[in-house]
Amino acid sequence: MRLRNILASICFLAIALQAYGQEAEECRDFRFRTGTDPVFFLSNPAALAAFQGHISMAELEFRKDNGALCSLSESPDSYKGGAVTESYISISDRISFHGKLGWSYFSGDGMGAQILMDPAFNPVNFLESTDATVGRRNKETYSLMGAFSYKFSDSWAAGCSIDYVSSDQTKIKDPRFSSIWMDMTVKAGASFRPSERLLLGLAAVYRSTLEQVRGGIYGTTDKQYFTYTDKGAFYGTLSELQGDLSYLSVSNYRPMKNDFYGLSLQLAAGKFSNELEALYRSGYWGKKSSSTATFFEFSGIRAAYHGKFLSRQGENIHRISADAFYELLGNNENVFKYVTPVGQNTRVEYTSSNRILDSQQASLDLGYAYFKDTGGFLPAFSAGADVHGSASLKNVVLYPYYRNANLFTVSADAFARKNFFTGKSVFSLGLTALFRMGFGDPRQDGSYATTSGSNLISFDTYLNRQFEFDTAPTAGAGLEFAYTYVISEHIAPYIKLSDSFSSLLSEPQYLGGRIRNVALITLGCNF
Repeated sequence: MRLRNILASICFLAIALQAYGQEAEECRDFRFRTGTDPVFFLSNPAALAAFQGHISMAELEFRKDNGALCSLSESPDSYKGGAVTESYISISDRISFHGKLGWSYFSGDGMGAQILMDPAFNPVNFLESTDATVGRRNKETYSLMGAFSYKFSDSWAAGCSIDYVSSDQTKIKDPRFSSIWMDMTVKAGASFRPSERLLLGLAAVYRSTLEQVRGGIYGTTDKQYFTYTDKGAFYGTLSELQGDLSYLSVSNYRPMKNDFYGLSLQLAAGKFSNELEALYRSGYWGKKSSSTATFFEFSGIRAAYHGKFLSRQGENIHRISADAFYELLGNNENVFKYVTPVGQNTRVEYTSSNRILDSQQASLDLGYAYFKDTGGFLPAFSAGADVHGSASLKNVVLYPYYRNANLFTVSADAFARKNFFTGKSVFSLGLTALFRMGFGDPRQDGSYATTSGSNLISFDTYLNRQFEFDTAPTAGAGLEFAYTYVISEHIAPYIKLSDSFSSLLSEPQYLGGRIRNVALITLGCNF
């Protein structure tokens, strides 16, 4: 950790030195500015060439979550603290930078179930076999992003960016699973801008993720611990946690690897900003070597669209956004055996590969926001609403048995925020509301042939709990308060307080409770 802290400090200093001495624009709220200026809507780093000036922010945040209305990967009692700083800087008419640095620490009690950090990201997952082993889980995350653009002429520009995230997660009760996460995205792009109202862009994208997981038993070592291997839709096998030959190891870190390759296209025409991205995904679980097994290998495609429409009427702004996502993913399980020839080391011999999962994931987000009187640090009034819909279709075949599962969810949230200006002070009061529900069939089981027995298990306790969380009608509301003091035309510190409460609209059958409360305090500064 010391090395990463030193590197983080150096990067923070570099951003500060870049900003030092630059002529900043009239002070505006950072998030309001980046959310209402088309310059910031496209992910192609070459699009930074259109930005001139300097805007920055830094924040410290503390969050407290309570309540058993939570998914399998969340905690009923947790806190999270963090810090982040972000800057957009142009050092000349041709060169612009974007930098972001962040750190966070999470600690949650009563956590077990899912072992991997982000279960929704993986085609195969692992769960603890019983709630009797839940305990506290700690997670520390570092993030660093840097982007650079160079303008060759008034029409042509090029850029590149690197976005890196690193996390460590540990459960401090047996079985003590620990994970190390790495996520790196690299983009290189070019843009063509024949006029002020038109921009065309193309970027190459490479993303690599790696989560390394290991189990540990440090208490009563003669006690047996078991884990579920979820091969899709909470259907799979039960394994004892011991040695190095099963899906999870207690002696070595085992990797879940993903690589993404693709392109993104950008078109900004007048009031419209559009971006389309397509990626090929490939990955595996297990360590690739002659003596260690690769248990699963998977591949697929994913596509995403991001669009924004921005209309300015005097000092009022209307913003409409649309985001769509689709992924098709298949997973194959390798069949193998360990062989130890006389006088040689043990090696892995693969005999076949079985297709066990076909999965489709899709989502659509539609949003509208209105900003009134935007000539100052913040708009005098803003309001908006977002609607999100998602679909998940899974077909699991563990021959001769199969399981089909489908899930559809929809959620809506709305906000209204009023800002009061008194001299150099800005008082902000906001209200939020949300609603979430879903439907589907968590399992449709069947078989292609009859057998005398099977070692397959349906993890019904976890399946029912997660399905109820995703589908049970839920409503909530929140209150926000903020105070900003505009010291000068370049510096404006602020404090934000918010609290949101959500509840199931009926008594839960499988969840541990029906309510959730989230309190948040943020200290920050625009500069």
